[in-house]
Amino acid sequence: MAAVVEPAASGSSGMPIKLDVVHVGLGMTFTELPFTEDTTIDAFKEALYPRTGTEPANMALSLPDGTAIEGDGAQTLGMCGLGLGATVVHVTDTNEDSISNNLLNAAEEVPKVEGKSDAGFAAFRKASAKPRAAKPAPTDDTERVEAEAFEVGQRVTTAKGASATVRFIGQVEPLPKGWWVGIELDEPTGKNDGEVKGVRLVSFGGGRRCHIQRQGPRAEIAVASAKATTTATASAT
Repeated sequence: MAAVVEPAASGSSGMPIKLDVVHVGLGMTFTELPFTEDTTIDAFKEALYPRTGTEPANMALSLPDGTAIEGDGAQTLGMCGLGLGATVVHVTDTNEDSISNNLLNAAEEVPKVEGKSDAGFAAFRKASAKPRAAKPAPTDDTERVEAEAFEVGQRVTTAKGASATVRFIGQVEPLPKGWWVGIELDEPTGKNDGEVKGVRLVSFGGGRRCHIQRQGPRAEIAVASAKATTTATASAT
């Protein structure tokens, strides 16, 4: 990864040169840093310290081919062959406890999180979802209390506002277990004429005037047409 930084004055005189400095531990390149051939090695390291965070005493300098730049700190960059000949310097932090020497280890310690596709997430949600409680199977007493709240002959008004008369209350063998209420509509808009699955519940003329349905929480499964009422409510008349 390359990093472009603001140049710092070297405080030296002499022919200006520009160097690319590669910090091996950080994996960063500081491009075209301005110095002069008369800049000493000590001054060079001091200029790099704010950028790299590596203490000057822990800096080992080398050329890209691995050739070490050795000598006392009073030697100049020009004396080390930097400038016209070589323009790239590698910096290695010799402190084993330095952060720059432990970046790879730190990265390896970060737990990896594998991404999941939408399909995988959907499967996860399905597996994690709480199972829905199964509806109890109807019995002979299912909605008996609700049905017995009505009386045969009672006038009622449906949820759609149609007027009707209760004609049957009880169980119907061809239908699921439980109690059913059959009503005779004043207008011939019912599902049948009083016969349900071959069983005659009531007899009257005037066409299809009968609905038979649940009266409790299971009203939605009434035999009555979906376009007509599915719940009958008592209205004293």
